[in-house]
Amino acid sequence: MNSGMVYFVGAGPGDIDLITVKGKQVLQQADVVIFDRLINPFLLTDVKDDAKLIYCGKQPCKHTLRQEDIQKEILIHARKGKTVVRLKGGDPAVFGRVGEEAELLAENHIRYEIIPGITAGIAATMYAGVPITHRKHSNSFAVVTGHGSQKDGTPNVDWNSLSKGVETIVFYMGVKHLNTISEQLIKHGKGRDTQALVVHWGTYSKQRTVEGTLATITSKVEQANITNPAIIVVGDVVKLRSKLAWFDNRLLSGRAILIPSIDERNREMVTALKKDGADVFEHELLCERDYFDSGAVNDLLKMESDNELVFLSTKSVFAFLKGLGENCMDVRDIRLPFYSINESVKKTLQTIGIKSKLIDMSVVSPVLVGDETEIESERATLSPLAKGIVVRKKSVSNKDIAALTRLLEERHINTILLTSPAEALTFLKFLELSGIPLEQVQENVTIICKGIDTSLILKKSNIRVDMIIDNEDVAKAIGKIEEVELALES
Repeated sequence: MNSGMVYFVGAGPGDIDLITVKGKQVLQQADVVIFDRLINPFLLTDVKDDAKLIYCGKQPCKHTLRQEDIQKEILIHARKGKTVVRLKGGDPAVFGRVGEEAELLAENHIRYEIIPGITAGIAATMYAGVPITHRKHSNSFAVVTGHGSQKDGTPNVDWNSLSKGVETIVFYMGVKHLNTISEQLIKHGKGRDTQALVVHWGTYSKQRTVEGTLATITSKVEQANITNPAIIVVGDVVKLRSKLAWFDNRLLSGRAILIPSIDERNREMVTALKKDGADVFEHELLCERDYFDSGAVNDLLKMESDNELVFLSTKSVFAFLKGLGENCMDVRDIRLPFYSINESVKKTLQTIGIKSKLIDMSVVSPVLVGDETEIESERATLSPLAKGIVVRKKSVSNKDIAALTRLLEERHINTILLTSPAEALTFLKFLELSGIPLEQVQENVTIICKGIDTSLILKKSNIRVDMIIDNEDVAKAIGKIEEVELALES
């Protein structure tokens, strides 16, 4: 039997850049990815298009898959010879049950590797401005589960040793039992005025932090409506937050922005958004494949010079020429003048020996060559009746549908930023192909367009546009994004 390989990968606590290089590399090689609720869903966009995704998220009183079923899934796919990644939030060995899952593989002689991750107890506390050790405040720390095997679900720990022997205590997933935790620590020796901290969705831009003491933290957390996932920190190190709270004080903390393309022209803007605290998810939502309609090109060969052949991208140039060759057609038989949408396309045509002009006002009857969104976008600016030859088709992958669905469901995205008409069309096409309801998107996000032309494309489809950014500098645009969010909340 051809046994596969299983990798237990720690995805880190939320910030997508906190996954290790090694973890990201094996994720990209996976045939099967079995993932938890607490991983950042955007990591799923890194997997292969044909990878099988299995969600096994766990929420209080609501398990998508039982632990036994998760282990069976790992074993089944490994026995088929697949490369399996068990993607876990934080670190696999910190309350991640990697021991049970790896033990099963060892018993069945399945190869596996454990790739550590950054655990939330360290990362989330530091993002909140609290190091869990400090020379003046804490020389020891303990990591404790916040729920356990007691009948009422409260943690089953040695409260006396914990209270008297450890200076910093970090509880995982204990918000439901925060009152019990506080009472037991006080009962066994911790002072009522001992500093306490709760960090919700740590390391995401939507991270929220509540401070108090063992006597007050429960009521403060209830007032703030904090639920799991959260980390509880108890100890004098919490006092350092007043000086070290670097994450919460940035202009765009709480902003999570999706840009449905990767465009170098946006680089400066994206850098500025991240610097000011926003989560920014750039991703090409649509996949491309070469497509060639020989019938349309046969019609093209019959046309005379009263039409103009306009190439809309370098990719479209190569797809068009490849299609001609595969259909035994010759570019020299095309009697139309060649035009390029920009200098980059012109240079590409020149490289392969084809002269073209940059498109200008003399073009009156264009035949546009590109993908569906490129053609639609240029029709809006050149001529609504312009003919088009589609040489690249758009499709959508299951991994991207899964990623965006979970990003929306977990409220990890609250803003969609469309920086061009092409991006707006890409976004609309993705919604059409993915089946994600528009209502779900509009309910959860602010939609911001750069330029009136971009906004008009959405408005024609009866999609609400919350804000239009013109040609302001990045700082001004960031400020306006903040104003829009505040206006919507009021």
